[in-house]
Amino acid sequence: MRTPLLRALFWLTAGILLFAGGLTIYAMRLRSLSQKLINSASEIHSTADVERQIAILRNKRGLDFWQESSAQNGDQTYEVRIENGLLHRLRVVPPTMLGMTIAIHDGNLRYIIVTMFAGRQPSTTSGVWVQEWFASDSVSAFHVNDNRKPWKATVEFSSAASAAQRGKAFSLNTNCFVKLGGCKSAEEILPGVWLLTSPVSSKLDRQSYP
Repeated sequence: MRTPLLRALFWLTAGILLFAGGLTIYAMRLRSLSQKLINSASEIHSTADVERQIAILRNKRGLDFWQESSAQNGDQTYEVRIENGLLHRLRVVPPTMLGMTIAIHDGNLRYIIVTMFAGRQPSTTSGVWVQEWFASDSVSAFHVNDNRKPWKATVEFSSAASAAQRGKAFSLNTNCFVKLGGCKSAEEILPGVWLLTSPVSSKLDRQSYP
C-alpha cells in the first residue's frame, strides 16, 4: 500500500516543482524582456536609433509589435508591448503591461512614450506614463502631473534634459511584472517619480510639435 502512495507523492511533488520552475523561468524572461524594452527606449535619440532598436525588438518572442500610419497628422508610429499574461491568468499577480510608442513625422523623431500599468480594475489600476518630446528648440524641462497621486503619474520632458534626469525617468520597476500583489502606486512603478522635477513654473513648449 505504501509503495503506490509514495510513488504518487513523488510524482505529485515532481510535478509541482516542475510547474514552479517553469513559472520562475517565465517570470525571469518577463523581467528580462521588459528591461530590454525600457533600455531600448532610453537608447533612442534619433530616427537612426529608432530603426536600429525596432530591428532588434520586432524579432523578440514575447513582445507584441505593430506599426501604423496616421492619415490625420502624417505620423508613423511603432508600438511594442509586453504583458504578464500567464501569471495574471493564474492569479499569481495582477495583470501588468509595459508599452512603448514611437512617433516619426516627416522622417524626424517626434516623441517616445513608455507606459506601465498594473491592476485588475480601472478604478484601482496604478500606472506611469513617460513621454519624451524631440525638437530642435527643445528646452530642458520636466513636468510631472500628480493630479491622480498616488496611483497614477504622467511625466513629460524634452530631449534636452540631462542624461541623469532622463535615466531616472526611464527607471521603471520591472519587478511589477512578478511581484505578489503587484505594484499599487506610481511610486512603486517608477521609484522617485514625485521627486523628478523641481518647482518650475514653465511647461514644455508644445507649439514645436504639429
